[in-house]
Order: sequence, then structure tokens, then C-alpha cells
Amino acid sequence: MKVSKATRMTIARQMRLGKLSSIHEAQRYIEEVDGSHVQERTIRKYLRQEGLKAYVQPRKPDLTKDQMTARRNFAKEHMRWTVDDWMKVMFPDETLICRVGHFGRKFYYRAPEDKRLLPHQIRKSKQGEGGKIMVWGCLTYFGVGDACWLPDKMDSEAYVDVLRDNVLSSRDWYDMDPSTFIYQHDNAPIHTSRAAKTFLTEANISVLEWPANSPDVNIIENIWAYIKKRLDDYTEDPKGLDELWERVQEIWTTIPIDVIRHLYESLPRRMKMVYENHGGSIRY
Repeated sequence: MKVSKATRMTIARQMRLGKLSSIHEAQRYIEEVDGSHVQERTIRKYLRQEGLKAYVQPRKPDLTKDQMTARRNFAKEHMRWTVDDWMKVMFPDETLICRVGHFGRKFYYRAPEDKRLLPHQIRKSKQGEGGKIMVWGCLTYFGVGDACWLPDKMDSEAYVDVLRDNVLSSRDWYDMDPSTFIYQHDNAPIHTSRAAKTFLTEANISVLEWPANSPDVNIIENIWAYIKKRLDDYTEDPKGLDELWERVQEIWTTIPIDVIRHLYESLPRRMKMVYENHGGSIRY
């Protein structure tokens, strides 16, 4: 056998710890230690034998030390929050949706000898992705609130208009108690502007202080991912932005309540995971 058991165990441990970050680095390590050149597929077999599987690296924010500290402190403060506590919180956010955009990975199948790409094997793209819309929506434990297509130029005054037109109506639609109602939003400049703070204060809306760079804790991010995945199920691109917006609205209003409640129920786990990971990114 070219590679000793001890070396195989070592490369598996180093890969788990991130001290070896690729199969190529594992190849070089084996050459240095055992003096053998091992093919990539052989190393992958070794790793499988040691119980390791390959996963796609998720895209996560590049957290600073201060941000990690703030995230850990936030998680610690809310570790004892139950689902009943989180039920009082409305989660809003904005997202950008392209008219010609694909949001998941799709696969096709072919024989090795097939060299020509067939139409069904291609994901078409267009210059500039065919236009885009910015969508705002808010989420409650009891269902989705209002959603709106934001203007091209979004400033603090426009954001206050969104708050005025959508937040209270969504809260009242579900008979959420105004005295315990909590509004969450992130630290985007328009969210923390003087105009937004003034409106929220005058409307007697409590705001949940949110740690910066924390999309993995914000459950509405999962809703945006759900919507974009559903948009990807359409076989034809929308003919224009109006049709795109119609599709978004249709998906938004038919999100199963079980999906929403599952996300709210995940929040205590997310707090625990952030705290135990010292404020680092988590698998959400």
C-alpha cells in the first residue's frame, strides 16, 4: 500500500480542521511524508473511508472580531427566548430579484461520449440579466405580511413610506398585540436613519437591536431563498418586470404556514449555535 494508515488518518484529521484545504494540498502532504504520488480519486477514497464527505462551501459574511463579539452577545441575551417570545417579532427585509436569473443549481445527464450541448442542457443568460426589481416584505409567525416593489431610488424617506404603508397594517391584520410587538431590521443606513428612528418612536414600535452582518440569524433570508427557488421552477422567463412581480406576489401569498413556523421554531437553536460558535457563522 502506497500510503500508510497513519498518514491517511492524519490527512483526514487535517482536512477536518482546515489545515489542509484541498485535495492538491493533501497530495503534496503525502508526497512529503510518504514519498508517494497519489491520484486525487484515491485521496477522496481515503477520506470516505475515514468518514468524510465533500460539501460545497456556503457563502457567509466575512465577520470581523467586533462583529463576532456582538453576535455572541446578542445570542447570549436571547438564548432564553422561547418560540413564544419570538412570535412577537416581525422580520422585514429587502431583496434583489433579476428577471432572468437562476437561483439554484440544476443538473443534466449525458453519456461521456456526448460532446455537443443540447438546448435542454443550457441555462440561458442575457446581458444585464434582463432587468431586476427590489422587493420588500415582512414576516410574522402567523403568516406573511405585506410585500411591495420598491422604487429604483431607495432613501430614508422612501423607507419611512414603506414602514408607514406596510408594518402597522401587517401587524394589525394578524391582531398582534401592539404593547408587545417587536420590529426587527438590520443595520442598513436607511434602517438606522434619523427619519426611520423618528417614525418608529412616534408609532410606539419597539425595535430589536440587531447585530451587524447576521443574515444567517434572520429567518426572512430563508424566505427569500424559498421564493427564488420557486421562481426557478418556471420553465419560461417572465416577459417583463411586471410579470416577474406577479410571480413574486403569487409565491409570497402562498408560502405554507408550516414553512414559516418552522423558521420561527429554529430561532432558539440559532441563538445557541451562534453562542457556541463564539459569534461565528452558523449553518443556516
